[in-house]
Amino acid sequence: MAEEDVAEKASQEIKALLRRLDPEKTSHKDRIRRLTKFKNFVSGEAGEVPEFYDDDIPLLLLGSAVPAALLGDDTDILGENVIGLLQAAGSPSVEHDQTLKRSARHAMSLLKYLLCDFVEDGDEGGENSLNLFAQCFCSLPLDRYQFMSLDLHLVGDERGGAKDDACAIMVLLLCNHVQEDGETPSPLSKEDLLMDPSAIEAFEIWCASNVSKDQRKKIKKNAEKRTEALADVDDELENEYVESDGEESDFDEDDDGAFAEMKRKRKADKKAVMDAVHSGDMSKRRGPALRWEDSQLYKEQQARIAAHQKMQEQEGGGFHDTVTDNLRLAQEMAEREEEKSKILRKDPLGLQGADFDLRTIEKEQVDHLEQGLLELQEEIRKGDVGGEDSNVLRSKKESLEFILDGIVGVGGTSGGISGTGHSVLPTEAQFDPILFLTLVHRNASYDELLGSMNRLSTDIHNQNVQLQSMVRENFALFLRCADGIDTFNETTLSQAGPGLVDRLNRQDALAESCAHQAKKSFKPLLDNANEVRKVQSALAVLQRVAPMLQAPYLMRQHVENGRFSSALKAYRRVLVIDEHCNIELLNHVKDQAAECAREARRELEGRLAQDKTSVQALIDAIRDLGELLELDIPHDPKESDKVANARYKVPNMKSVGVFSIGGILVNIRDHPPALACMLLQAAHFTHLVTTTIEEADNTTIRIFEGESLSSQKLDGEKKEDKPEPAPKKTTSNNQWKYDVLEARSIATIKAVEVISLWLPRLLQVARAAHEDEKRRAARVAKRNATGVASTLSPFEVLITNVAPSISRVVEHAAFCGLGSAPRGSGMEIKMTFGKRSPEKLRALLKSPLPPSQSSRVGKELADMVKVLGDSSGIVNELRPEDAAGASQKVSPLDVCKTLGDQSVMTIERRRCIYAFDICARGCSSRATGSGKFDADALLTCLKTLSEELTRPDQCASEVEKGCELVIRKCCDGLASYVRDRGDAARLSAVAECADVLLNRMADVVREVGNLTNNAETVEEVMMEDIMGLEGAMFDDFLGSLRFNVTSCCRMGWLDVKSESKAAANDSPSMGFPPYLSASLLAIVRCRAQVEQALGDKVRRSEGAAYQHIAMATVAEAVAEGICEEIVQRKTKLRVRQADRLANELQFLLNTLKRYLKRETVKLVDTTRAMLVGKSGQNGASAPEGLASLEELERLGRVYVLCLGE
Repeated sequence: MAEEDVAEKASQEIKALLRRLDPEKTSHKDRIRRLTKFKNFVSGEAGEVPEFYDDDIPLLLLGSAVPAALLGDDTDILGENVIGLLQAAGSPSVEHDQTLKRSARHAMSLLKYLLCDFVEDGDEGGENSLNLFAQCFCSLPLDRYQFMSLDLHLVGDERGGAKDDACAIMVLLLCNHVQEDGETPSPLSKEDLLMDPSAIEAFEIWCASNVSKDQRKKIKKNAEKRTEALADVDDELENEYVESDGEESDFDEDDDGAFAEMKRKRKADKKAVMDAVHSGDMSKRRGPALRWEDSQLYKEQQARIAAHQKMQEQEGGGFHDTVTDNLRLAQEMAEREEEKSKILRKDPLGLQGADFDLRTIEKEQVDHLEQGLLELQEEIRKGDVGGEDSNVLRSKKESLEFILDGIVGVGGTSGGISGTGHSVLPTEAQFDPILFLTLVHRNASYDELLGSMNRLSTDIHNQNVQLQSMVRENFALFLRCADGIDTFNETTLSQAGPGLVDRLNRQDALAESCAHQAKKSFKPLLDNANEVRKVQSALAVLQRVAPMLQAPYLMRQHVENGRFSSALKAYRRVLVIDEHCNIELLNHVKDQAAECAREARRELEGRLAQDKTSVQALIDAIRDLGELLELDIPHDPKESDKVANARYKVPNMKSVGVFSIGGILVNIRDHPPALACMLLQAAHFTHLVTTTIEEADNTTIRIFEGESLSSQKLDGEKKEDKPEPAPKKTTSNNQWKYDVLEARSIATIKAVEVISLWLPRLLQVARAAHEDEKRRAARVAKRNATGVASTLSPFEVLITNVAPSISRVVEHAAFCGLGSAPRGSGMEIKMTFGKRSPEKLRALLKSPLPPSQSSRVGKELADMVKVLGDSSGIVNELRPEDAAGASQKVSPLDVCKTLGDQSVMTIERRRCIYAFDICARGCSSRATGSGKFDADALLTCLKTLSEELTRPDQCASEVEKGCELVIRKCCDGLASYVRDRGDAARLSAVAECADVLLNRMADVVREVGNLTNNAETVEEVMMEDIMGLEGAMFDDFLGSLRFNVTSCCRMGWLDVKSESKAAANDSPSMGFPPYLSASLLAIVRCRAQVEQALGDKVRRSEGAAYQHIAMATVAEAVAEGICEEIVQRKTKLRVRQADRLANELQFLLNTLKRYLKRETVKLVDTTRAMLVGKSGQNGASAPEGLASLEELERLGRVYVLCLGE
């Protein structure tokens, strides 16, 4: 029954694989995953090597292309259009022409493993042995092998092809192909499998370095058989053609003319060729003549040579018995040898030169063949020839390979007849014309060969005359030989009389006497021989049952090494012993094997109860224990006593089959193996959760009592008999608070590790238990027979045993990571430990973690939520189908996932608040101390949060408020920095704000957009704060400039009273006016100051450069100040002063006109007109005025240049 179950499982795996191979219904990764899974299943990585039904092998190879009779009533595959491994290995690519799909490589690799590398269970293998897959594969029809697209595998190895695997499969097929009955050999050639010449060449190159010599010989031999078989199939058609041609010749005999004569000659030659083929003197070849031996002229020559040889054999010749005749014959032979030696070195066709020696070619046949083959390969590789010439070179190469492998033989070391069995010398009996033409005239043209045929023509009639003359000369000798033979026969017959009978009778009597004496002499030896035969017979019996007798020893060895599948296999051998067997030895073997099986059961139960065992080992143990229970192990009443007195104790085992884990008792024999394993693992998980919570509680209490966290870690690593006394805790020492917070973060990480490690482990075991439950439900009869009557299901175990522990550990992680829920969040955080601790410790346990620890804990909780989310779907898959009402309830994992999501969201919000608070304080400090608007710090903070936050949409409000806080703190810091400083500080603050507005704000807004959907509003608020600060600072700077420039415009020299009318202050030829120099210098200094701080930056609110705005403000202040000074003194001005001031105003207007507003220009013009009217002259238009204006421009040229572009 177990073998049938294994075969049934293998059948299901095959069908699952076939459904996944269709490229139209599955993806590339799905196909590769399924192929890899099936290979692991076949190779026995999950246990022992599986067994297969015979009908499943063709289905695996061909899919729906298998004959319908093999499908039978299989409802799983019948009616579906599935493809097999052969079609999957040759699936063409849709996007790339003349290439395969990427999964074809993996399908071909699996096919090669099944055909060449798979070893059946119990089969030792061998070079010539074929497994069940190879036997089925080699008996398929020829058209089925086209599914694999072997040409594309050999020439398209770069994408999807598997050249090595395809070549290995071809070698297997070419060596072992049989007909569909599985016994009759059916040879194939490589041309049957490959159509592309380049693919054939690639296969030949691969075989040269990867195939043994015996395999190459077998492949070539099968190819020759294949050629002969194809020739035999077509013989009937050719015979009919020749017969019909012969019938037509009757009508041509009466025809005259050259055409009829040529036609009759061609028919005669063709008839001679056919006779030579049927007699075996020539080989039959099909297709167009690609080589000389395939041409019609060659065949006609061979036919004539064969006819001549037959005629010589019919006529024959004899030897002479007399000495004279023998001497004469020896003389003739010497003359012929001498003549032969003279002409032996010459070319019979006369195409080679006088220096040519044919005997050298005879001695070095193999070397010349290999040299010619290398030259042809070199010419083909160079690719200098294309088209028909390339085909000719390839045909020559094939011909040389055929001759070298078939006639000469690969590996021949000696030349000549002794090495090859053939000769190129026309005088030798082993002369081979094919070998002669290949070695001597390989490069000769057809016309040259045809013209040299006359040198080889012989006169058959002259040879017949010579033979007749020889018979006439030796006729008397022939008669004497015949008489001697008759005389010898008569003498022999006369001697066969009674004398012979008497001798035979005496020999018989002597033989009887010898036999009687031998029996007396060798009786002890014969008796010993009988004893030896008895012992050998007994030994043969023991050898036949040796596997059965060795079963207990092998089982014990396998159990000690953990190979339980092999132990079960050995135990199955013992089960063939009948219960009523009378052989004491076999009964003892059966009892010992049963004891080993019970020991294996206890070992497997102990493995299921371990918490350090890997999941795969648990699943293997479940499978092995289930198979062991199906074998009905006999019960031993003394098993409990044996276990109690055993030296080695199974961990956690209280009694046989009963385990105690953390105070939870589980009787593993009351449940199926999978469900029992799940109960044991759930008990370990519950115990681990309880231990984790208690450890966190003890750690915090010890820290509060004065023990440091580092000392606890050291105590955990190295325990001493006398621990050092803990230092007393004082109110002034706050280190214990930091240790408690660190202990909380460590406890959170441990809780997440527990759930991340154990929850997938429990779900994998639960899934195995669920699969086992479905199998048991499908085999109700067998379940009742084994006595398994369990009412629990894996889903119920998850709900009752696992879910409460998961809830506890999630609540513990949330409490350690958060401490308490934020106000107004509606979230409830249960206190999992420390409820009876002192008030200070409880308050610290409920407080939030510091930023660094909160960030670390948040990542761990996010991983925990991911594990819970993935596991929740698996739990729903394990829900029984009959639990319709339960499907409406929320899974406990969903509740835990919700709590985890809320915890992660709270921590990430706190992280945002902490991050922006730290950033705001840093930016405020830098702005207050050094006047820097550090927008890069805000940008770095946003990037960090964007990379670390897992739920940024839930933290949008904190991100928006944090950005506004940072910007506001920066603005307040800059305002505080400028408050006690001068214009340079204000201008520096304006430069910082302008730089942020122009260069940094776009990056900040982009990062804000990655975290929240309200980036426009946040940008508006931040821009408003920055632009408000920038406007205030720049307005103050401009006001300070206007105030400072006013003092430069004073004209104190007008108030000085001069006694002399020709005083210097009224002279128009004095130097450049001081008030103009001071005013223009103030403007130049303002330009330099603004340019140094702001450069050519444009003010966002006005759309103009800061430099232009500042210079315009200063220029207007200068112009208005000068005009105001002149207006205040217009009543006191004299004519010359008014004329001078008019010219100076004109110079000022010309210099600063590009910076002045229209109202200011109008004011200057009005003031100048007043001065012109007071002086009574035309001002600048007069010659004196123009000269004065030119003098001012010359003296103030440096200012004009500084204020220009």
